[in-house]
Amino acid sequence: MKNKLSEIKLNLCEVYFSIIKKRFKTEINIDELCKLSKISMEDAEAVLPKFQRDYNVFFLKILLAKLDEETLKEFKEEISYDTVSNVYEKILEGIILRFDKYLSYQPIFKILSEGFDLRAKFFCQLFKNNQSFMFDLLNIVEGSENKCKLLLKSVALNLVYSRTVDVFLKEENSNLDATIRYLDQYLHEIEDLGYMFGIIKK
Repeated sequence: MKNKLSEIKLNLCEVYFSIIKKRFKTEINIDELCKLSKISMEDAEAVLPKFQRDYNVFFLKILLAKLDEETLKEFKEEISYDTVSNVYEKILEGIILRFDKYLSYQPIFKILSEGFDLRAKFFCQLFKNNQSFMFDLLNIVEGSENKCKLLLKSVALNLVYSRTVDVFLKEENSNLDATIRYLDQYLHEIEDLGYMFGIIKK
């Protein structure tokens, strides 16, 4: 049953964002969503939040959770063969991989983040999810450390990531050139503090 509900969520999610990308609008009729996804209204209502008509954050969380799971799985596999890169380089690589996974959805993220109020809303809603990703990323890179220490590090990296998201949303021509450049710059800016407080290890 749980797997079925997850499949329904993912199906609705994919169709929801395909409509946004095609029509450049975020107000989507649920009847239309069910019709295009070939999911009954009854099944849709079983997974959609009740008393809510703005499903942007709901579906965004589902999409990002899926992409982040894929990113961490791929990163863990890649890093297992890496005996050369230092911790800083591995962290940089992991965050770049995350942005790379997001790249095909960049037009959608731009539409959803138009306007400061909307960006602030999404940032607050997704801050915890982003921090969780950074925590898992650090856990892969540095191994089983003190959880409180990893938590503090993940907060610092999340702040760097949040600054870089603005650059990512302004990227043109579907590339990550500026995003990677600024990400590296922002990480270097906290590098000295990182060494001092244990955010980044040499």
